[in-house]
Amino acid sequence: MNRSIKMACATLVLSIISISCEKDNPDEIVTQDFSDGVNLEAATNNLELKDDAKKWQDENSKNLAYLFRNAVAPSPCGPTELRDVQNKYINSIIADPLALSYVSLYSDINYYYSFLLNEGDQYFGEDGNYTQLMTKRERELNKFWSMPVDITVKGEHTANLNDREKVAEVFYSFFGFRDAQGNFVPLTQEQAYEQADIILELNEQSPNLPENPYFATDGFASSNRTIVIGDGLPDWLSQTGIDEGIVWTGILAHEWAHEIQFLNFGDWYPNGAAQDPAEATRYTELEADFIASYYMTHKRGATYNWKRVEQFLDLYFQIGDCSFSSSGHHGTPAQRMAASRAGYDLAQNAQKQGHILTMDEAHAAFVATISDIL
Repeated sequence: MNRSIKMACATLVLSIISISCEKDNPDEIVTQDFSDGVNLEAATNNLELKDDAKKWQDENSKNLAYLFRNAVAPSPCGPTELRDVQNKYINSIIADPLALSYVSLYSDINYYYSFLLNEGDQYFGEDGNYTQLMTKRERELNKFWSMPVDITVKGEHTANLNDREKVAEVFYSFFGFRDAQGNFVPLTQEQAYEQADIILELNEQSPNLPENPYFATDGFASSNRTIVIGDGLPDWLSQTGIDEGIVWTGILAHEWAHEIQFLNFGDWYPNGAAQDPAEATRYTELEADFIASYYMTHKRGATYNWKRVEQFLDLYFQIGDCSFSSSGHHGTPAQRMAASRAGYDLAQNAQKQGHILTMDEAHAAFVATISDIL
């Protein structure tokens, strides 16, 4: 079982129940006999990701899904209004044995389809309600930062998991199994479609598969100049009363900041952001908060006033983790708010109102204030 699957299972059931992601009872395993004589456990622990698929886990910014899914666990950083929303959906999965058994596989299928295979027209929001806004924000961010490269922004939707062609494409492109000698054998097209049909059958049997927004909570930027934002992230946040347009804008601006970091990584962090992995992640995440807030409150950016941005950030950052030694540590809520406030102050206190700093100038401003933020 790969690292991301283990993480999804562990965070889902943390402090709630004790259960294994793998099935120990052979009678509970659905099997499928393929024409080549290989007996493969359908959509369970015999399926394995190709090595070239696993590498992307380390090529991305830290996935926001980790924070959102992990926030169900009590945190010494303080409770959040978001927890009630999350618990509603996560507890629904926990109460559904079928959904709980396949939670990691469904998350992986949507991750890989949305990130690496979805080349069609993009839409944002379950019904596409935020496509126009996101298209506008993409244009703004490109112009605001004078981007020298094109960034692709992709939406992630639970509907992907109910589409036979899309699911089969993921199985065919990224999954296989080990033969008796331990060799990895990719799925054939026929096997991929048979696996997809099993997924569609599971969808009919479960009230959570695939409709639960948990399965569309990915949010990350990648070194291949791609940003993925799942519908579940802004949906959960907006259910607390925060304007969903601000949520979409804030998440996109944060991930866009990571793309800027990827572009300038060699110059900005010649020896890495820090030697300690947790400290390095915290540093880059706080800078992304700083850069995002600068754009969101700038007179030539998204033009939100601080009061509106602060309301969103206060809720959003309360899911911030206290896993100080974790390589996924984003910083405490107080640190993240301080970084964002510093980005706002930078935009508001500029001598030339309307002037936009270059990427390098914004980075230098963050470096100058990081000690105060911490």
